[in-house]
Amino acid sequence: MTKIWTAEQQADFGQQLAASRRAVLFFDYDGTLAPIVKDRNNARPYPGVREAFERLLAIKHCRTVVVSGRSVTELQPLLQSRLPFEAWGSHGGEHLRATGQFCQASIPEKAQEGLHVAAERVASLLAADAIERKPASVAAHVSAVNAELIPQFLVDIEELWEPVAEDFGLELLDFHEGVEIRVPGMNKSRAIYSVLSEEPKDAVTAYIGDDVTDEDAFRALGNMGHSILVGREKRSSEAKWLLPASADGRHIIDFIHAAASALS
Repeated sequence: MTKIWTAEQQADFGQQLAASRRAVLFFDYDGTLAPIVKDRNNARPYPGVREAFERLLAIKHCRTVVVSGRSVTELQPLLQSRLPFEAWGSHGGEHLRATGQFCQASIPEKAQEGLHVAAERVASLLAADAIERKPASVAAHVSAVNAELIPQFLVDIEELWEPVAEDFGLELLDFHEGVEIRVPGMNKSRAIYSVLSEEPKDAVTAYIGDDVTDEDAFRALGNMGHSILVGREKRSSEAKWLLPASADGRHIIDFIHAAASALS
């Protein structure tokens, strides 16, 4: 059951961080470090997030990781961090280390063909800039569609893609104002398993995210750390905690600053 992340819980988490020799903190981007906006190319962080985030990046015994559905190439221009950071993009399909080392998951030819077919099918319904091609998925964004028409567009996209998913062994996933067709197993849990396999068992760990695509990460983290859902209200989730969201991003800024202070 998801519980509210209170000031008392934040203080307890701070004590754990202060006593730790190693911390690993994962952050989703859209909806967590940045607000959800209609123009996804203009999804800048909440004011003050970059500065708070850089405090964490400067702490050597804290591994700070951004995990996003976006390509890793989109994250730096948006976040504009003055310090290099580690990022997992395309829901785990891409990995960029803070050192600059980059790797991309290998996708079977049949799955690649299916993604190509999916992109072509939805092109009759959406503008080109609303169709996001990724290494292991295609995302159809409907945020620019008239609000009254969005439910029907989502239904239409799924009807177009359901036979593609069946024929090519892919899966569909709804997300905030969109639908994604992706290679099974290519999700945010890949970041959790890979990063934590390189870290000591006693590292204090947390994953903070807001979307249904973060559920794979919450599930993967399990009892190994703090899974924190960002939102205005409770919903069915694998996360242990709900961090109440504020419109100005104060919730995530305070969380990051408190963590950085505890680790310093």
